[in-house]
This record gives sequence, structure tokens and C-alpha cells, in this order.
Amino acid sequence: MPVAWGFWSAFALPSIERMPYLRSAWTRVLGSRRTLALPAVLIGAVEVARRSDRRARAWPYGLLAVILGLWALGLTEIDVYRMNDFGLISVLPAQVLVALGLLTGGAMLLLRADRPDVCAMSVYIVALVVMLYGIPVFVEQVARSPVNWVHEGFIEYIRRTGAVAPQLEARFDWPGFFILAAFVADAAGLQRPVDYANLAPVYFNLLYLLPLAMIFRSFTLDMRLVWAGLWLFALGNWVGQDYFAPQALAYFLDLVIVGAVLMWFRVARPRSERVASWFRTRGSAGRVVGRMYDLITPDEEPPRPIRGVQQAALIAAFVVIFAFIAYSHQLTPFFLTAALLGLVAFNRASPRGLPIVFGVMTVAWVSYMTVPFLQGHVAPLLAEVGRLGDTVGSNLVKRIQGSPDHQSVVTVRLVFTIAVWAVAALGALVRLRDGRRDLSLIVLAAAPVPLLGLQAYGGELILRLYLFVLPMAAFFAAGLLYGRPGSAPSRVRRLLASAGVVVVIVTFFVTRYGNERADLMTAAEVQAVDRLYAIAPSGSLLVAASNNIPWKFEDFEKYTYLPESDDSLVGQVDQIAALMADPKYPASYLILTRSQGTYAEVFQGLAPGAWSRFVAEVRGSPFFSEVYRNTDADIFVPNGRSALGAAP
Repeated sequence: MPVAWGFWSAFALPSIERMPYLRSAWTRVLGSRRTLALPAVLIGAVEVARRSDRRARAWPYGLLAVILGLWALGLTEIDVYRMNDFGLISVLPAQVLVALGLLTGGAMLLLRADRPDVCAMSVYIVALVVMLYGIPVFVEQVARSPVNWVHEGFIEYIRRTGAVAPQLEARFDWPGFFILAAFVADAAGLQRPVDYANLAPVYFNLLYLLPLAMIFRSFTLDMRLVWAGLWLFALGNWVGQDYFAPQALAYFLDLVIVGAVLMWFRVARPRSERVASWFRTRGSAGRVVGRMYDLITPDEEPPRPIRGVQQAALIAAFVVIFAFIAYSHQLTPFFLTAALLGLVAFNRASPRGLPIVFGVMTVAWVSYMTVPFLQGHVAPLLAEVGRLGDTVGSNLVKRIQGSPDHQSVVTVRLVFTIAVWAVAALGALVRLRDGRRDLSLIVLAAAPVPLLGLQAYGGELILRLYLFVLPMAAFFAAGLLYGRPGSAPSRVRRLLASAGVVVVIVTFFVTRYGNERADLMTAAEVQAVDRLYAIAPSGSLLVAASNNIPWKFEDFEKYTYLPESDDSLVGQVDQIAALMADPKYPASYLILTRSQGTYAEVFQGLAPGAWSRFVAEVRGSPFFSEVYRNTDADIFVPNGRSALGAAP
């Protein structure tokens, strides 16, 4: 926590000392330890700003210093080892939630101006992203989630061999992100890029704000709506697809292309007189449809003027960027192609050939460059086409399992997702009533939906659908409060919005960090895996109770790992012993870690204490000998086989 305390001493305390109202409020709160009384700090800051013209423009920064200091103090009280199956919210101090509430309150005060202070709002929204997504950086010892460590293994392989290995791992068929990460790691002299993986959600969400602002700015002149939309996007992005992975970078590039198309290639007059006249000649029904057509195709603001050479350069840049997306991620090219196809089909974008080019590039890459993946997978992939019920089942029904608390977390996620879409729909209707059609945004929101009928994508397609719809949903939701230049929202709307944001802040920590107990990896576990690699010869069989373990980050191609999928071997001592007795491996090792036990409890409903009994059973089994132990991990070898250098 040195960074947090350093910020507190350098910025927060001096700000409080310079502001008498804040100093007195803070002294009262600190003396009583009643941190929930901290709205007094906000009242004091506003009072200072109102009473002193000299400080009128400084109050946002003084308030922000206090907020960040309060947030930093809250982080020092988080003990991640005490989490229950509700995740981070179960150990989150009230100070963190209060700080976020005060931050949102300060932003709403800034948004009372017709033209909000760009500098202050920029600082506030950066602070929001850091406060929402940066908590693991300060409270967790090593990179969270086992998939981060697997990605480190891919990067390590590329750095060590200078090549990719599609025959070993299907994700090497889309290696762009891993090659780029390996290049950056070598250029920066990073020994282990995964050591910085917990920062990935912070910098990716900061990157998302740039193209999102461009998208929102294409549809409104009211900067309050733009800022509010960005704020709601940050609060609504709970799906966790912004970690150290290809989809996080691909999503950013997707937003860049969509934003640039809307900004510079928008069609100012999307209405076709030929189509309108055709409807009028088709009787009463045609006239009704024609009136609806007139309603949804009003003239729009012309795109930003650029020369033909600039347009050609942008189109070329789009093709290059899309090539990298297709080279890096399986799903994003389909979402982006569908979005542009929708815009072109409804005459909302002028480069009509662009989605065709993107579609051809996607099909070409999948057909010719991912042959190792397609071999043996074509029939299962085609079998899922059109099976919408199975897709919904694998994306929704199968997720509601595990411990009772985890089932509650999943239910909250589903309810929150539906609520976001419902509020967005209401916002779209309100804007329609005000004369704003926003058909392009509606098309972008609807374009990915048909993809549900093609693939379940391992039970994650609806998560990706929510992520790609979220920008439009955030814009429409913000439209309930802002979007009428020159007019301020009513007091009732502001109160309802404030209450809604408070609910969303609390819900965010349930939905975003509900799996944190299982996602938490510890330094002791990584130390144990390092020891495992030090003692296991090439070709060894490495067995764990589940794949929820920080491994495969070094020389991953030299070992055989079990289990191969999400299967669990918890409690199956005899089966583990039989697997490890296979003579085709020069040595076999069993590693049991804290994270495997928490995964079994959270996602598989393992009873509390059952993991400890399982580990004790393995220790007492005549089949195994323990060769290493620390606070969070144990390593065993089968009796009768050499430990090959293992030491207790």
C-alpha cells in the first residue's frame, strides 16, 4: 500500500489542511470513525467553492484529492483472504463505496453547466476508472485469474522460440496479440509481463473512453450527454473481458473503426425518395409503412468534412486494423462486420464495400490460417448453428450453479443486464419522443443479436453481446437525464439518477468481482508452481484437481497437463493415482493449491471443509509422498517413482 499512502500524504492531507470546512468535517469523521458520515466532506467542499470566487474552479480538484485519499484508506482495510462467495463486496470497506458516491456527486455538480469543464471531467472519469478497476492492483499479490498465466505462457513461448505453435494450442491460430505483447515485453525489458496483468483492465478501460467519446459525439452536441454516457459505460462494464487478453485489445480497435466511420463516413441524407415513393403507391398499408420510413430516416448532421485523399487513407487504415483484429481474436471480426453491415444496409454509412471486404478477410483467415483448429472442430461448430435454445441454455442456465452465494451473484448479473437493456430502451423512446431518431445507434445495438444463432462460444456469447451493446445502452441511458442542450434536467430526474447510480455502484462490485474469491491467485501458489517447474523434467505429467491454478506460464509445451478442460478431480484420489501411474511419463506430479479449492466451492458447490479433507486424504494416502509444501500449495509424487530432484 505504499502508493496509496504516498498519494494520501502528498495530496489529500494538504488539501484538507488548506480548506477549513473540509478539515473540520474530516476531524469529526476521523475522530468518531463513522466513515459513512463523510458526505459532510462534500458539503464542506461545495460550501468552500461557493464562498470563494478564487477557489470556484479549484473545488473539483480539492474534492477529488479527498475522495482518492478516502478510497486509498479503504484499500488498506481490504483482506482478500476473508472473501466469501459474493466476492470482493464481502470485504469491501464502506469508505470505498462512499468515495465512489462522492466522486459521482462531484461529477453531477460539474455536469450542471451547459459546457462542463473538460479538464475537470477528464480527471474525474480517469479517477472513476482507476477506482473501479484498479483495486486488484493494490490488494492482490500477483496476477489474478489463471487465464492471465496461460497467456504469459504463450508470450514466453514466442519470446523463447521466435515462433507460434498452432498444433499445441488453438489460440495460436490467432496469435496477433501474443506476438505484439512479446515484442513490447522484449522492447521494455520485462521479465514477466504477467506481473503487470492486473493493470490491464485499467488501461484498457481508459483506452475505450477515447473512441467512445467519438461515437457519442457523432450523435449529440450536448457534452453533458457524452460525459454521462462515458460514466455509465465505466459503471456498466462488469463482464470482465478487459483483462490481459486478445479480446480486450480487439474490442478497443473495434470501437476505433466504428467511431471513425460514424464521425467521417456518416450519410447525411439516409432517406431514399425512390423507396418512399414506392411505399406510397402500395395502398393504405404501404402508406403506413411509408410514414414509418419517413419517421426513422430524418436528415442527420453531415459528417466531419475530409478530403478524398484522407478518406482513402482512413479506409486503408481500417483494413490494416481489421487485419490485426482478424489475426488476433476469433469473435470480434464477426461483431464488427455485422455492425458495419447493419449501418450500410440502413444507408447510415457510405463505404458500402467495407463490410464485404471485412467479411472476406474473416472467412479467408478462418478457412486458410486456422486449419489446426478446424481439424476435428468443423462438425461440432456447424452443429451449433441455429440451435438458439442450446446457446441460451449454455450462456444462462448452466451458469446458475455452484454455491448458493455464487448463484445469487449470477442472478444479480442477469437482472442487472436486463435492467441495463430496459433502461436503454426507455432512453431511446424518450429521445424518439424528443425528435431524435438515433437509428444508427439502434442498428449497432441490434446487429450482433443474430450471432446468437450461430455459436454458443463456450457459454460466453451473451457476455460478449452485452459488451458490444453496452456503448449504445450507456448513451441511451444517459439520454434519460441529458441530451437537451440549453435545458437542465429536473430536480426529480436528478434525484432518481443519483439513487440509480448509487445502486449501480454497489451492484458493480457484485457483478464485476463476484468471482474474485476463485480468481484470486497468491504469491505462495506461484512460488509452488515455480518449484514444480524446477523439479519436473521435460515430458512429465502435471496433475491438479482443476485448472484454476497459476500454471502453464513457462515451458508449457514440455509437459502434459491434467485435467484438460473444466473437469474436476476433487475427491478422486484413486483416479488421480491411476493417472499418475501411467508409465509413458518419465515423472508425475500432483499439485494442490488454495485456488483450486475455492474454485470447487464457488463454482461446483463443494461443501466448506471438503477441500481440506481432500488434501488431508492425499497426504495420508499410501499412493503419494509430499515433496513440497507452503501456506497455499502442496506438491506430491506417486510412491514408487522418483521425485527427480524434489526436496521437501
